[in-house]
Amino acid sequence: MQSKIVSQSKSAPVVSALAAALLVLTVAFWGHRTGDGSSAGSARIANVDAVLYDGEVEFSADVDLPSRWGRATFAMKELSIRAALVDLLRTKSRYMVATTTARESLRREMLQKVNGIIGSGRATAVRLPRFELL
Repeated sequence: MQSKIVSQSKSAPVVSALAAALLVLTVAFWGHRTGDGSSAGSARIANVDAVLYDGEVEFSADVDLPSRWGRATFAMKELSIRAALVDLLRTKSRYMVATTTARESLRREMLQKVNGIIGSGRATAVRLPRFELL
């Protein structure tokens, strides 16, 4: 009878230590990804039609979001972000988005809009893989 009680009291700390080790490993590898992870930290707003001051444009935007919280916030506010980008383009003319330099400026303005909605610094870059003037 006594050996059963002694073995139970010795196994409890072992089980607790194993559970603690598992918890530590889970927390340590929480954000670890396998593979190249090229699209792991970005979100896409695809196939957006916007009316410019004197024309129309179709575009897609990739937004880099390095943190898990940034991606979660982006997912919750995606419709607001899409509307803000369309509103931003509504204030532009064709010549304001036609050149590479103008698009670079537009990308920076879009980044400011996105960060204004999801929180400052959560988005690090906006890319425009598709941008067609109509």
